Amino acid sequence: MSIVNTSDGLKEPEPRRFLIATAVAHYPKNADWDRPGLEQARQDVIDLFTSQLGYRHQTALGLDPTKNQLTDHLRAFCTSPERRDDDLLAVYISGHGEVLEDGNEHVLLTSDTDPQDIAYTGLPTVDLARAILRGTRVRRVLLMLDACYSSKGGHEVAAAALTRIDNQWRTSAGQANSGLAIVSSAQANQMAQAGAFPRLLSQAVNSWATAGHGPHTLSLSTLVEHMNASPDRPGHQRIKLALVGLEGEPPPFLVNPRRDSALTGVDLAIQHAAEFEAQAERRDTELITRLMVRAMGSHNPDNPQLNSWWFSGRHRALEDITRWLRDAEAPEAVCRVVTAGPGSGKTAVLGLIAVLSHHEHRRTVPTSALGLPDHLVPDEGSVDVAVYAQRLTNKDVLSGLAAAAGFKAGSVGEFLEALQAQDRPRPFTALIDAIDEAATPETLCTQLLRPLITHASGLIRLLLGTRPYLLDRLGFTPGNPARRASVIDLDDPRYADFRALKHYTERNLLEAHPNSPY
Repeated sequence: MSIVNTSDGLKEPEPRRFLIATAVAHYPKNADWDRPGLEQARQDVIDLFTSQLGYRHQTALGLDPTKNQLTDHLRAFCTSPERRDDDLLAVYISGHGEVLEDGNEHVLLTSDTDPQDIAYTGLPTVDLARAILRGTRVRRVLLMLDACYSSKGGHEVAAAALTRIDNQWRTSAGQANSGLAIVSSAQANQMAQAGAFPRLLSQAVNSWATAGHGPHTLSLSTLVEHMNASPDRPGHQRIKLALVGLEGEPPPFLVNPRRDSALTGVDLAIQHAAEFEAQAERRDTELITRLMVRAMGSHNPDNPQLNSWWFSGRHRALEDITRWLRDAEAPEAVCRVVTAGPGSGKTAVLGLIAVLSHHEHRRTVPTSALGLPDHLVPDEGSVDVAVYAQRLTNKDVLSGLAAAAGFKAGSVGEFLEALQAQDRPRPFTALIDAIDEAATPETLCTQLLRPLITHASGLIRLLLGTRPYLLDRLGFTPGNPARRASVIDLDDPRYADFRALKHYTERNLLEAHPNSPY
């Protein structure tokens, strides 16, 4: 008997798994109904369940059963004294299905069905529920109906099951979770293509998109989603899943054939690496298309080669920011906010800082030509990430910060805990501009940035760019002494060296480059 580890570290026996698979491929009373391909479809299901999913196939039923043979075999198996409450039973039935003329009942066409009297000789699909469930110990059933219009039959089975499972399937402490899962190969108004369902099911079971090495079992809903999303699915056919009588999680019908706890960390590492790379590409795009072009003071989207650097002035602001970046140990060094009214060049200043801090893009800045001495140029790598928050949600910003730090975090607490675990030689430094243009500026300030400012001393430093009306949301109220030290207001006379050069700058830049924002 196989053993499975539980979440609490204890071990319990792996449940027994049984498969009953049949198909009606030949119809003695109507050769036009014959579908020889269903023999292989049935065999494909048997191979999948026995070789990969741990099931034992019950071979007595075979192919082309009559109506009574099908229900009698199901009944004999389910009423056997050998059955246990924790047994898992998978039933696959493939063949023709019809909806009777009155539209009230779905029937399966078995090998003895008379085409002249389908209403009487066909097998009402609902009878499957009676054969399997009534008065039996079977509590965990995966029923796969691979027939035309099978979703209607599945609904009828589910409705019949609901009338008896409330009392009959009540589980007591220590018993396995129960449930009936019905997977139908076609909707109530759809035909089913022969062989399509087993092929789609096998693809889903074996797809890395369904599950990697980690989960012990495969999610039925995920499998069905994968089957419906497959390009191999016939366009006229859609898979349907119905779950009945669940108490907690669905029973573990399908074991994960890739389960390997030793490789789970590898899967996560690969997934995280891809996510972090995508975030890094987004940040680089923001740096080039938002921050850098504002710092350059010229932008020619039709011919980027004509772009050139025209940044001028703002030396006092650059000096204060650069000194702050270099003085990481100062107790008041958690945050600096660059603010100003529209047109004052806030993003140009922050964009220049972001570019000069970047290990590659800093080489494109002609610091000598711009008259920037060393004390105005931040050190390479002094900013770990630059985020342009325009239209970003709080979650987007947090994910961007966490990815740049090399981990995932779903909350401020998780973010700070992960930062603390890294034991960095210096605080993680993030530049975030366009806060006032975020999806929800006020909650970005109050629910993400302000908690970081308040609780992250020694772990993170923030260089923020926003309009003045959000300063109080960040905790910098007019009466707060920290405001003057932490806020760089470009409209304040202290940072007016830009205006001293205003006439010179406007005259020269407008003559040389009419696209300049100066």
